[in-house]
Amino acid sequence: MQELASRMGSLGVQLEATGPGGGSGVVVKGLTDGVKEVMHVMQGSLRRQVSEKEQRELFAHVVWCIMGQRGDWERFPKEANQKLETDKISGGVRDAHGCQWNVNLMQMQATAVGSGRVTLLKRLENLPDFRVPLYWDCLDASKTLQVIPLEISSAEYDGVKRDFKKSANKTVLKIERVQNVRLRQAYAVQRQQLEDKNGPLVGAREKMLYHGTTAQACQSIMKTNFNRSFAGQNATVYGLGTYFAVKASYSANPTYSCPEADGTQLMFVARVLTGSYTLGQRDMKVPPPFSPQQPNIRFDSLVDDQQNPSMFVVFHDSQAYPDYLITFK
Repeated sequence: MQELASRMGSLGVQLEATGPGGGSGVVVKGLTDGVKEVMHVMQGSLRRQVSEKEQRELFAHVVWCIMGQRGDWERFPKEANQKLETDKISGGVRDAHGCQWNVNLMQMQATAVGSGRVTLLKRLENLPDFRVPLYWDCLDASKTLQVIPLEISSAEYDGVKRDFKKSANKTVLKIERVQNVRLRQAYAVQRQQLEDKNGPLVGAREKMLYHGTTAQACQSIMKTNFNRSFAGQNATVYGLGTYFAVKASYSANPTYSCPEADGTQLMFVARVLTGSYTLGQRDMKVPPPFSPQQPNIRFDSLVDDQQNPSMFVVFHDSQAYPDYLITFK
């Protein structure tokens, strides 16, 4: 439009505002050919603005994803997202990296133009107050909790298992993903609070840690989250909070992952907001203040070793989220 405005004189065209204060619209006056060209450009610009608005609104609600080469789900840009949602895919779609894909929505697959690589597609829907993580499955509105068994052949399964096996010499029997919208919402709020409190240098410091459990306790954790009121059941050395281990081998100890009658054990892989931390002490009920001069500003978690922590203790129920449940033996 700026380029058009600079050419108005040469086209023999003028724009005149109409209505009170000139805010209701414009009238294009001038030579016929010039008027036609101006109208063509203005209509095209209006169509683009309407399309961009529709893309933004759709992008906030509907999430079309493509599986990347490493097995991670990646979101399509706004334009491709709209094409997929409206089934206008005859010319293919372009991903966030600029790669062109031909799409088969019946099979929910995409084929890369040129290389012929085939990958998967996925469609998610955000809730009004919740953005669904890209690695989740579609939400069932009738359920507050969904426990999704991972496919053994999936990159997601392989990644969780590989990290577990780095320290735990155990046989993984099953890995399940925990999808609890209410708990994840509370976790997201807590994460934002820690980021605001600690600033960009420290932030929330999210870590993937381990927590041994039992068949009875895991159901409660998946529904209502880790509960620090149970602190002291297994450990209080570094404070009366919920304990998470850096290495799976620690949580695999039968003391924490109590074996069932058939010998199977259970362990959560949890997202934990460690934030700013300091050395814990026995029976601490909350982390200590940063300094006597700031008694109301406390550390976010406690550790067993400040230089090389192997254990984190948190005191806010929303400071952790049970991401995966591993069944092993």
